[in-house]
Parts: sequence; structure tokens; C-alpha cells
Amino acid sequence: MVYCPCKEGAFEQRTLQRVETNELGSSMNTPLGRQLKKYRIFYLMFIPVAIYFIVFTYYPFLRGLIMSFQENRLLGNRPFSGLANYRFVVKDSNFLAAVANSLIIGLWDMVLYFLFSLGFALILNELVQRTIKQSIQTIAYIPYLFSWAVIGGVWVLIFDLQGLVNQFLSLFGTEPIFFLADPAYARPLIIAMGVWRSMGYFALLFTVAIMNIEGQLYEAARIDGASRLMQIRKIILPSLIPTMKTIIVLLSIGVLTHFDEIYVMVNPANRRLISTLLLYVYETGILNFQTGTASAGATLVMAGTLLITGLMRKFIGYDKE
Repeated sequence: MVYCPCKEGAFEQRTLQRVETNELGSSMNTPLGRQLKKYRIFYLMFIPVAIYFIVFTYYPFLRGLIMSFQENRLLGNRPFSGLANYRFVVKDSNFLAAVANSLIIGLWDMVLYFLFSLGFALILNELVQRTIKQSIQTIAYIPYLFSWAVIGGVWVLIFDLQGLVNQFLSLFGTEPIFFLADPAYARPLIIAMGVWRSMGYFALLFTVAIMNIEGQLYEAARIDGASRLMQIRKIILPSLIPTMKTIIVLLSIGVLTHFDEIYVMVNPANRRLISTLLLYVYETGILNFQTGTASAGATLVMAGTLLITGLMRKFIGYDKE
């Protein structure tokens, strides 16, 4: 018999392939392997989402954090500057004014969004006619579907010197009021615009929670002779506590992050009273090309948002059942 090394090599190659196949099969038989095989479609669908967040969220965040410790240079190398940008920001009078404006507008928004949406949801719940109830709810929700640019344009048309409000006041012989240039109306207009746009959305969250309350509770209350006001106090409001906590946390996230509504309404006459932190970051980085200073300001905004949200979660006992 003639010895053929090629046959031995082919045999060894087939043996190695079988071993690799067995190892792969055994790895897929593990709990993790079975899970990957079972939900592989969902993992494949998750990949584009992960890429999106990495490219447009996490990378810009890390890049901005690094730039906050570098000198203000638009091109070329950016030498390390330590905490110089942060020291400049916290001493900048424009930044301090923006902090005050953001807190005033943000906290007022938080309180009024909550109260108006809760009150609106309770009123809607008292309507018997389902068609009327749904129509009013839809009309109130529609402003939330539009961007702040559209909402701002509508409010300019309403409160402009030749706007609807001044035309109505002229019917009574009243002199036109320049709402958009009068500092006395600057913050109230911004806050009212936000309430008008977002009230329907948060009221919808409350309405859904009210609809999930068991009807047996109302029936038992009626048998006990409880009035409608008593039912609201003893049944509806306690049942809404989890939803209230969620909405409060959502609102607390936005206390320092007002930008769009400010950008469309700001002008030289009201800038001092409504210029917020994100507008400060935008103007510093985009208009003045001070990238390091703007990045430091944005980092402080993020830290402040985390602090406010954490304190609010603890204050309302969000993590407690």
C-alpha cells in the first residue's frame, strides 16, 4: 500500500472542521447562545438604534466634555486649559443671568404645567358626552404636535402690535400694547405659550390614568353616599399619585433646558429677562465660536439638570412604592 500524505491532510482538515462545528453548536446551546438565536431579529433591529445614539448622542457628549477642558480654538490643536473655561463661565454675568432666568421660567412652567393639566383632566373626566369629551381633548392636544417655530409664529401674530389681541383691544378704544417688546410681558408670554402647547399632552397622561381606575371604587363610594367632590379627593387623586410623580420628574428634567421657545421669541427688548442657559450656550459656541466656554456651560447645564432631577425624585419619593 502506498502512503499518501494528501489523504492524511484532508482527514485532519475534516476533523478540525467537525470540532469547530461542534464547539459552535455547543456554544449556541448555552442560555446566552439560545437567547441570541431566539431574539436575533430584535438584536439586528437594535443595531441601527445603537449606532444612532453612539454617533449623535454619546460621541458629541464625550467630545463636548473634552472640549470644555481645552482652549477656545475652532480649528487646529486645542491645548489643555484645565478649569479655565469653568472659572470663566461661573464668573460671567451673562451666564449668571441665564441661570436665574432658567430657574424662574423653568419652575413656573413646572408648577403651571402640572396644575393646569391636572385640572383640565379632572374637568374632562366630568363630561358625560363622550364625543364632546374626545373633541375637546383632541383640540387641546393639537398644539403639542407643532414645533416651537410654528407656535412662536402663532404667538407673534396674536400679540404683535397689529396682532389679534391689539385689534380686539382697539374695539374698546385702548391704545395698542407692544407685548413682544415690553419687558413686563416677556416672561408671562413665554410661560403662557409653554402651558398652552404642553397642557394637552400632560392632561392626556392624567386622563389615561383616570380611565384605569376600577369602577368598583366609584360604585362603593356612591353606595356610601360620597359626593362627587369626595370621590375626586378620596379615589381619583390618590390613584393619580404614580402618574403625578412621573410627570413631576419629566418636568424637572426640562427646568434648565428651555431653548426653542426662547429662541423664537427673544429680541433685544426682552433678552435680559428670558435669555436662558441653552441660549447662552448656543450664542457662545455657535455665534461667538468660543467652543471651550460653550462646552463648559453645556456641561454645567447637564450637571444642574441631573442635580435638580435627583433632588426632585428624592423629595417626592419617586423610587418608593
